[in-house]
Amino acid sequence: MPVVNQVDCIKQFSRPKSLGMAPVGLLFFVHLGILWQGLVLCSSLSTKYVKLKDLEFNCDVSPKESLGDYITCARACTERPDCTFFEFTPSISSGDSWPRLGTCTSCPANNITGLTITPNNTQTETWVHIFGRIVDPQPETYISIPGALSVGRLLVIKGRIPVPAPERVIVDIYHNNKDDIPVRVTPRFNYKDMVKRLIVANRRSGNWAVTVLPQSTFPFYEGKDFEIRLLTTVRGFMVYVNEDFIRTNVKPIYMTNDIGYFRFEDADIHTVSY
Repeated sequence: MPVVNQVDCIKQFSRPKSLGMAPVGLLFFVHLGILWQGLVLCSSLSTKYVKLKDLEFNCDVSPKESLGDYITCARACTERPDCTFFEFTPSISSGDSWPRLGTCTSCPANNITGLTITPNNTQTETWVHIFGRIVDPQPETYISIPGALSVGRLLVIKGRIPVPAPERVIVDIYHNNKDDIPVRVTPRFNYKDMVKRLIVANRRSGNWAVTVLPQSTFPFYEGKDFEIRLLTTVRGFMVYVNEDFIRTNVKPIYMTNDIGYFRFEDADIHTVSY
């Protein structure tokens, strides 16, 4: 049963089923069994996708591939190994009633080229396939995130800068060997002669490649929430902070399928999802 919304899913199973002239008692138990089956099924399926507001995936295939209507798109995406998200466009007459009318499209993972942040966009819903989610991770700890930066996947890190602000914050994505770092994002508030500068870097075999962003690109503030998005494409890791595209971090392709750990210092991280 392809469903992305748990409430809508349960509504379908809770609707009366026609069994002709069957006794009322039998109808009750049959309906109860159907509802229980629906609750179990909806519970498992509703955790696979999350709707992200104000975000669309860019694709070098036009038009994007059709997945069918709202009722079949989650199943169709789940059955495709190269499908990491789908976009639902409701019909004008759909409203909020169930079942909703509309169409779903997606983009093969290797054809995803980036993200478009679209504030106040109400026309298209983007549903991302969630493979893992960590809540309130501990700092300075290697947290396992297998496959988090496979091509086409989106890693989302939500947190807050403490008060007072630290000298710097470090957010690292490690290779399985715990030595190579395909992506490091580190805002420096006042560290080693750098004041409010954002650094995006990577390390391989002990060698660092470092990019220092201009002072005008520093979307971190003391006591304020932040959101880092890392999108893996065939061209590199694309880094977004809040609503801004920051940097494409070109990576050795071998790293993408061997992403092992997430680690951070001097920030309050709320959730990590991928």
